[in-house]
Amino acid sequence: MTRRASLPAEDDVRAALDALRNETVGTTGRPPTVLALAQRVGLANSTFRRNFPAIVAEIIRSPDSSRKPDISRRDGTAVERLTEQNTRLRLTNRELTDQVALAMAAIQRLSLDNRQLRAELEAVCNVSRISTRPPCR
Repeated sequence: MTRRASLPAEDDVRAALDALRNETVGTTGRPPTVLALAQRVGLANSTFRRNFPAIVAEIIRSPDSSRKPDISRRDGTAVERLTEQNTRLRLTNRELTDQVALAMAAIQRLSLDNRQLRAELEAVCNVSRISTRPPCR
């Protein structure tokens, strides 16, 4: 069985709502949420909604909550712009991946050529290798 939570007074909840509005709108530009207010007064979200339905309705109906940026409402321009940007980024990513693969192949080929040319140079110049390992006994 859960313990019964002591409910704050409605005036305390409204004061917490005002403080939360000042903090969130000032810093993030977004209206406060019911969950944030419930946490601020120390209640679970469901308990808060059950005991303060008028305040919940006020938060939901507030003009600040309708200011959520909805990119699908802007005549499709924002969505189209993001889609085009995403397509460009995918194309650029694919091109860069191809370029990296070509660069790796070139480095491998140059490494092999370098080893072969060094061996040919040593053979022409009669270079004998000095082993850095001690001889086996």
